[in-house]
Amino acid sequence: MGRTTINEDRLFVAVTTGSWILVVILSLAGYVFGSGSFAAGILAGGILAIGNFYWLKNTLRRVLNLQPRQASNFAQFRYLLRLALVALTLYLLIVHTQIDIIGLIIGLSVLVVVIMGLSLYMLLDKGE
Repeated sequence: MGRTTINEDRLFVAVTTGSWILVVILSLAGYVFGSGSFAAGILAGGILAIGNFYWLKNTLRRVLNLQPRQASNFAQFRYLLRLALVALTLYLLIVHTQIDIIGLIIGLSVLVVVIMGLSLYMLLDKGE
């Protein structure tokens, strides 16, 4: 079987795929070694983080197709809307559900872990 390399063109796919895989693994491990509430926190945080990442990509793609004056206002509005919806979702999850907060934080950190891992992989693979 050939070796798969991750280049800049496939980076978004690698980040999102790795994030989904890590969320599933961490959620299952959280359920087996922790509790259902802990696993639900990891899953909810991971879904929220990955959804936010997809939304950011979509916004950036649309901004790059606009005129500079329109792009600034559009990006600012979308940023504030995204921030408000993420804050509202986190508030509802923390206050109105029985989700474990530590699990939620772990789930929210999934993208950071995957991006750091891919950065190290690309650094070591290219020898730079």
